[in-house]
This record gives sequence, C-alpha cells and structure tokens, in this order.
Amino acid sequence: MASNGLEQFAKYGKCRICQRTRKTDKYVKAVGEVRHGYATGHIWECIDIEECEKVAKERMSDSNRLDCELIRNQLKIGRYKEYVLRT
Repeated sequence: MASNGLEQFAKYGKCRICQRTRKTDKYVKAVGEVRHGYATGHIWECIDIEECEKVAKERMSDSNRLDCELIRNQLKIGRYKEYVLRT
C-alpha cells in the first residue's frame, strides 16, 4: 500500500546521498518534505552516516552508474542540518 505522506509514512525511502532504498523505520530518517499540490513526499537520509558516505563514494567511482553525478552533487551539498520544506 502506498503512503499518503502525512498520515502514513512509506515503508521504504531512498537516501538522497547514497541513493539506496531502505526501510524507513530502521535505516533512514525524514529530513524534509516535498509538497506538490495535495501530494506530500519526504526527503530521506541514512541514519548511519559513515556507512552512507562509504557506499556513496563506492557508487561514484563506478562510471557505469547513471546516478554518479547526482551522488556527487548531493555530497557537495552535504547533510541537512534542519528540516527542509520544498514546494
């Protein structure tokens, strides 16, 4: 079942830095929201920072991946220090 964003969190979320899809109740935390009309989504980051950055650097070094440039840009931005709201 899909989440509606506000009343019910998603079961899986994709970390914005390492681009892994992980369980939201165990491995990732919500660091922001994306609102588009009536739809609300969350921005996720891994809880274990060291493991996340290690995986992100491994994925950046693989030139066959399509998201290596996205990972590089997210590492430049860094982790969010406060909750972000995007509309």
